[in-house]
Amino acid sequence: MTLPRESSGKGPASLPNLIVIGAQKCGTSALHYYLGLHPQVQMSSPKELWFFTAAEDFRPEAFLADPGSAAERRLITGSPNWSRGVEWYASHFSAESPVRGESTPAYASPWFPGVARRMAEIAPDARLIFMARDPVERIVSQYMHARAQGREWRSLQQVLSTPRNPYLARSRYASVLRPFLERFPRERILLLRQEDLLHDRRETVREVFAFLGVDEGFWDPRIERLRQPSARKGRRFRAAERLRQSRLAAPAYRLPQEAKWAIERLASGSRDRVERPRMEPALRASLLEQLEPEIAALEELSGWDLDAWRRPAMSEASS
Repeated sequence: MTLPRESSGKGPASLPNLIVIGAQKCGTSALHYYLGLHPQVQMSSPKELWFFTAAEDFRPEAFLADPGSAAERRLITGSPNWSRGVEWYASHFSAESPVRGESTPAYASPWFPGVARRMAEIAPDARLIFMARDPVERIVSQYMHARAQGREWRSLQQVLSTPRNPYLARSRYASVLRPFLERFPRERILLLRQEDLLHDRRETVREVFAFLGVDEGFWDPRIERLRQPSARKGRRFRAAERLRQSRLAAPAYRLPQEAKWAIERLASGSRDRVERPRMEPALRASLLEQLEPEIAALEELSGWDLDAWRRPAMSEASS
């Protein structure tokens, strides 16, 4: 078994050697949890450290229909932590763990163009994982998540009526991967599909463990668990999100993983759930036409057959 060697980057020995870079709403939270169950893997708490995002190169204008709209800008704001420094980042990891990882889907956001460069400077030997799913389904899930957070007020049709929107931008998988492929060897970037993690979890998790060089035969019954879908998130989820972003949340980050899991399930169980919007066939066809070059490029990168992504969803085909 070959474990990842220590990073030769700039910084302490406890810097991570595994970074889940995206994409949003593609199963990164579940993967982060499953990885953290492995005795040779330490995953950060909190999950998203936002270290490689920097306020000084935040470039949202090209991805908003109205760049001057404060409400629209809230859709893509985050918590850039580059200014906190490498020591702050390293403090979230233990040098004693063979694999140390974090998961920040915002790293694959095109409005943070400096992420890959900074990552290659600080952690050049890190292994990267990028998760994808049906790009239209990902858009719907992100939209529902934003509605659950109270940050989205428009209909899905309104949101997607212009090509300048953050939902479509995050489903351009090949484009957001390009800066990382330019700076990291292809063999150190693992591409995964959310569909495989859902329906062939044991083999998919085994593939990830093999990629990391840890015991690939490890299994824990808790890996059978599913994370809460966006549709079940409502008022309690919004309250939990506000608390998470406040200073009061800091002690919760030190709770055992199981306790945090229970809190998340409670927060996600609101009766005031977000209903899935209907995707009009014409809208889906338009999105797929715009995304076709991305899908084809990802097929070439991954070797996957993604024809299923090009077909209407079962619910849409039967309506």
